[in-house]
This record gives sequence, structure tokens and C-alpha cells, in this order.
Amino acid sequence: MNWIAWAVFFAFLIYVVTDGVRRGRKQQDLDGYFAGGRCIPWWAAGLSVMATQASAITVIGTTGQGHEKGMEFLQVYYPLPLAMVLLCIFFIPLYRKNPIITAYEYLEGRFGPATRSLASLIFLVSRCLALGVVIYAPSVVLSSMTGLDLLSTVLIMGLLTTFYTFLGGISAVVWTDVKQMTVILGGLFICLFILLSEVLQHLDFGEALRVMGSASKLNAVEVTPESVNFVPRTHAEIAANPDGMPSFWEEKYNLWSGLFGGLFLMLAYFGCDQSQVQRILTNPTANESRKALLLSAFAKIPMQALVLFIGALLYLFHLVGDEPLLYRPQDQALADRPEHVEVIDSIEQRYAAVKTERRQLAMDLADSPDDPVLQADLVGRFQGAVIRAAELRKEALTELAPPNEAGKKIPEVDTNYIFPHFVLNNLNPLLLGLIMAAIFAAAMSSIDSVLNSLSAATVIDFYKRWLRRDASEAQSLFAGKLATLFWGLLATAMAVGFEGGGSVIELVNRVGSYFYGSLLGIFTLAMICPAAKARAGLIGLAGGMLTVLAVHLSIKVEFLWYNLIGWLGVLAVGFVASRFEPR
Repeated sequence: MNWIAWAVFFAFLIYVVTDGVRRGRKQQDLDGYFAGGRCIPWWAAGLSVMATQASAITVIGTTGQGHEKGMEFLQVYYPLPLAMVLLCIFFIPLYRKNPIITAYEYLEGRFGPATRSLASLIFLVSRCLALGVVIYAPSVVLSSMTGLDLLSTVLIMGLLTTFYTFLGGISAVVWTDVKQMTVILGGLFICLFILLSEVLQHLDFGEALRVMGSASKLNAVEVTPESVNFVPRTHAEIAANPDGMPSFWEEKYNLWSGLFGGLFLMLAYFGCDQSQVQRILTNPTANESRKALLLSAFAKIPMQALVLFIGALLYLFHLVGDEPLLYRPQDQALADRPEHVEVIDSIEQRYAAVKTERRQLAMDLADSPDDPVLQADLVGRFQGAVIRAAELRKEALTELAPPNEAGKKIPEVDTNYIFPHFVLNNLNPLLLGLIMAAIFAAAMSSIDSVLNSLSAATVIDFYKRWLRRDASEAQSLFAGKLATLFWGLLATAMAVGFEGGGSVIELVNRVGSYFYGSLLGIFTLAMICPAAKARAGLIGLAGGMLTVLAVHLSIKVEFLWYNLIGWLGVLAVGFVASRFEPR
């Protein structure tokens, strides 16, 4: 990065921090700090919800996911419009009936303080864990671009965002999110334009779609397991499972896991997660809250499709150009060490030959006539080259991985480094600074939102409920700012532990899925089971969490299904427990 890129990047950082500090001067009470005085317009709240979702995880992790696995991840978001409509019908009236600040205040009226506190505690634990991932993701980018070690970049990202959120409150969060959303969308469209310009020099648009489809990068709907839709698998994986048919529950992304597991994930995230509920509580009326949710409902899927398509285009960009064997800078440094040079050079030679074959087959496939037999032959050979290229990349990563306690080398995936590698090596300084600012805008729009909601739950559900019920507004506001500082420091410390944990977009959804189904279940129990009182609510919520834990320990089930399992667990245990409630 040269001085132009740094100037653009630091200008953005200075602007965000200054704006957050300026808005913090207006916060004089809890309602202003955590609810914006209930005067945030619906479109601003809706954009803030989208900005919170469009985190650096979206920019980095989802583009990497699109590069490696294609559009399959989009299936998680198909039920989002239905989820938002259901929330508008059933949840908004509950939250807007009384002037609450946290979603969990509602639960005390139905099930008592213990259930409220347990639900709030589940939120605090789950979001703090996920926030560690959100801080980690952009730190990867900064580490790749500057050469700083990951620990230093984690501290820079976490502490800087904690500082302006500590001073600004929810108003600063929402209004900076609105501005950051513009930067994020601008950065994404710049990348889309650059990638299309490069790819269309080699293929026309129809040919590009044909090649991406043959590489299973346009797999936005998978009704059956991966045997129907080609997914690159190594020869070892094929030998272990020749027909390529995982069980129904083991398939990570298909239409059914998206429609059912994804539906309950979206219902729980937008309806029971304080970081999202808090946005709709800042609006003046219930109708404004509904508009804020519906804006996100119908804009999120196109945006997610755009990001995944950019990842798929990035794969095609590497296919017609030159894909590196290693994306991670530290792996490239390891490859130059004497103990690895000979093996990596051998892999590089084989990889170069496979890339040449893969590129030629892609071009032949693009130019092939409408002959089904010929096309089937080309597709099969092309897919074989794709598999061999993936195997060689994995072989190189295995060679560079340190042995574990058993002496076995387990390679760390480098999905999160694919997009940063493209940005750093293919953009001019001005665009590099803009894209880097977009990534950090995405990160900050998620970090600040979660920090403010963690602080709100801590102060409203614990400090004012159990420790200082008579606390003045000034004391409570001071406690809220201290809580923001505490959670920011804790999440920053936890971010270090996510290194090498795979795709960050999967990590954050995996963390949430352990908890969200149970949170949704307790709110559902409150609405549909009048007989359930305090004891049934507490037992049901605990039962849902234990159900997810039992399934996790005993059955191989992909994480999206945990949302449905937790929801059913709470309802089943809660209904049974309600039969024994004292009348």
C-alpha cells in the first residue's frame, strides 16, 4: 500500500471516529444512549440493520465462500422475507406495546425475572463469541495488507471501534451505519465492475455463466445432496463416499436446510437478538419498525447474491488468469524455507500444468457446440481438473501445516484470504484505499451495533434489575458506557482465538445456531402457551439448550438444523412443564 491508499483509508477512519464522538455529546440518559430517543426514522434503522448484517464477514468470508463453494450459501437467506413478515405480525406488537429497551424485558412479564435473565445471558454469551469473529475478519485483511501480525491488527480494530461506540451510543451507531452502508455498496460494485471487465476480455457473459455453472459456482438451488450438483471433492473423499450422497442432516447447504434451518435462524436473529431488536425499538411507531424490517427483508437477498456472485467471478478471474497456489502471506513465507522448498516447488510444477489444462478445458467448454455428448465429456474432464487443482492446493497447505500432538498435519483453510489477495494485487492505490475503507466500514457497522446491544442487555437486564434498581439516569448511563468498554475489550481478546477456524461467515452463523433456536422457542412459548408460567418458561429454555447440546454430542447434524432443534426442544419441554405448573 502506498501513501494514496493509506490517505483514503485514514480519512475514512478519522471521519467515523469524529462523527461518533460528536453524536456522543447528545446522550444524556439511557433512552437516548440505547434507544436514540425513539426518533430514528425507519429508513435509517433499516439501513442500520442491513449494515450490521453486511459486516466484514460478508465482504471477506462470503466472497471467499463464493469462490470455493459457489452460490450455495444463498439458500440460507431464502426464507428471510417470510421471517420478516412473521416478525412484523407477531413480534413488533409485543415489543412496541410497552417502552422497553431490551427484548428480554418482555419475558419477565410472562415468565418472571429468572427466565428473562437466562435469555439475556444466552444473548450475551452468543453475541460476544460471534463478535470475536467479527473483529477477527477485518483484522485478517489489515494483516495481509500491512504485514503487521494478526494480534496487532485485532487490537487496532477492536479498540478503535470500542472507543467511538463507548462515546456515541445508538444514535452514533445508526447514523454512521447509514454512511458506512454507502461505502460498502460502493466498494462491492467497484469489485464487480473490475472482475467483469477482466473476465469479459476472455469470455462473453453467456460463456462465463456456462463455465461457472460447470464448476458448480451458480448452485443457488440444491434440492438434493451434492451428487446432483457438482462439488469439487478430493479423491480421498470420493473413495470414502463414492456416490457423494451425505445424509439429509449432514448436507450443510441445500434448499431444505435453508428453508427450515435458515427460517428459524432468521426469525431468531432478527426477532430475539438484541443487536437487531434494538434497531426497531429506536423508531417512533410500530409501523416505522415494520418498514425498517421489510427494507432489510427485500434488500438482503439481492445484496447477498451480489457478494456471492463476486466470489464466483473471482474464481473465474483466477481460472482464465493465474490462480496462486497459496493465498495466505505467511504460507508464502513458509514455502520459501529450506525444509519446504523442494516439496512446494514440485507441487507448483504440477499445479501449473493442471491450471493450464483447466483453463484450456474451460475455453473449450465455452466454445463447444450444442452437442450434449461432447459437452458432457468436456464437463467431466473440466471437473476432474478442478478436483486435481483443489487437491494440490490442499497438499501444499498440508505440507506447510505444523504437526499436532499426534504428529498429524491438518491444513488450515485459507478461504478468508482469497478476497484480500485480489484487492492487494489487482487494484490501483486509490481503489485499494476505497475497498479497504469499505471492508473496515463493514466491520465497524457490525462491531459498534453489537457492542451497544451487549451494553444495553447488561445494564437493563442485570445492573438495573438486580444490582441497582434505584440507580439514577446518570449512574445507569455511566454503567452503560463502562459495559461497552468491558465487552469491547473482552471480544477483542477473544478474537485472537478464531485464527484458522475456517470461513468466518460460517463461523458466525455456527456460533449463533447453538443458541438462537432456544431464544426463539421461549418467545414462541410465551405467545402460544398461556398455561406456561415462570417455572415452565425457565425449564423450557434450559431444556432447549440441553437438547441442542445432546444432539451436537450424539448425532452428526449440520449447524443450521440446530435452530429448528432448539426451537422444538423449548416448546416440547415447556409444554410438558406447563402441565405441572401450580394453578
